[in-house]
Amino acid sequence: MHILFVTQYFTPEVGATQTRIHEFARACHRRGHRVTVLTEFPNHPHGRIAPEYRRRLVTRETLDGFTVLRVWVKASTDKTLWTRLAFYGSFAAMAAARGLTVRGRPDVVVATSPPLPVGLAGWLIARVRGAHFVLDVRDLWPAAVEAVGAVPRRAVLRVAGALEQFLYRRADRITAVTRGFVRHIRARVVDPERVLWLSNGAATDLFDPARVDPTLRTRLGLDGRFVVTFAGLHGMAQGLDAVLEAASRLQDRPEVVFVFIGDGPAKARLMASAARLDLANVRFLPTVPPAEAALYLTASDALLVPLRPHPAFDTFVPSKLYDFLACARPVILMVDGEAREILEASGAGVFSPPGSADGLAKAVLGLLETPETDRRRMGAQGRAYVLANYTRAERSARLVALVEAMGVPVDRGAGRPA
Repeated sequence: MHILFVTQYFTPEVGATQTRIHEFARACHRRGHRVTVLTEFPNHPHGRIAPEYRRRLVTRETLDGFTVLRVWVKASTDKTLWTRLAFYGSFAAMAAARGLTVRGRPDVVVATSPPLPVGLAGWLIARVRGAHFVLDVRDLWPAAVEAVGAVPRRAVLRVAGALEQFLYRRADRITAVTRGFVRHIRARVVDPERVLWLSNGAATDLFDPARVDPTLRTRLGLDGRFVVTFAGLHGMAQGLDAVLEAASRLQDRPEVVFVFIGDGPAKARLMASAARLDLANVRFLPTVPPAEAALYLTASDALLVPLRPHPAFDTFVPSKLYDFLACARPVILMVDGEAREILEASGAGVFSPPGSADGLAKAVLGLLETPETDRRRMGAQGRAYVLANYTRAERSARLVALVEAMGVPVDRGAGRPA
């Protein structure tokens, strides 16, 4: 089969989307299928296109044995409503144009959302080329956008809601990363059996407690400290201001230090806030490749998974939760709902109310005062739980099985399965 993945974000960009689709593409290729990934010129999260892609419209590369087609996108370092709309719209237009001319008719088009316009591009390619269309839902747009207040104009939200419904109705299959997302989507379609749960998972070979750098803490000046680490996108949804407030409350406990690894639109503001508050117990480190990030995680005493408080986020499970559990370190979770159910089932950490600086400070002190043997037990339980339930390899195998099951002819006249 020829499988075309359409995704705005992809390797070498770092993030959950990039990792999910890369693993899916690699799994399909290893099964002997022809795989093409259609994506943007790398620019996320800074909004600056990498120098080797500038002054070009399209490129063609080979990665892990499959083809990667990249297209120009209207990237911007200024993150406003209009620059974001231009960013999403330009990729959708370029991806659709390039997808309609891709060599060899795809049998299945897998488009991953958000952003929603990626789904529209994927549907158009599938419709014109006579392929099956799979919509992979990683976040509920526009619900997530509204939750962080990123789109103040109600008209934009209404258009996004209409596009969401349009894609749900026309996808041959819909995969969603949480059970809450599945329930949300099934309530909006007439044939709910099309909606399948396909969660994220951990790369347990990469995020492995056996992978350690014994000199890392010394080089960072963290010997003898209780290290609480957040690694990932510094954005609006993560609610990292509460983490800084918790750090402020713990300044009288010099043994505690918070480490932020990564980048994003909120990082400069967070660093300015930490400087203004004179927080000596906070460190900001740049984005590093996943293999290096794993070393920072295993060098930590506790790992932090936060989201800002909003009912919509109760259906979310941050993908980093799986990787952090795989590192066999206690997790402090600031996300309620389904994510909390996973943490409590694993017995691998503690819950702190989203957005509560006081709650986070208490959780950190609670773990600090927990005997090291008990913390090790919590970490071991987390890794065992992920190995039994949420490995990335097993999730990729599910996607491959789904795609292969769709390998029946498509009625090109209707653009739907015959």
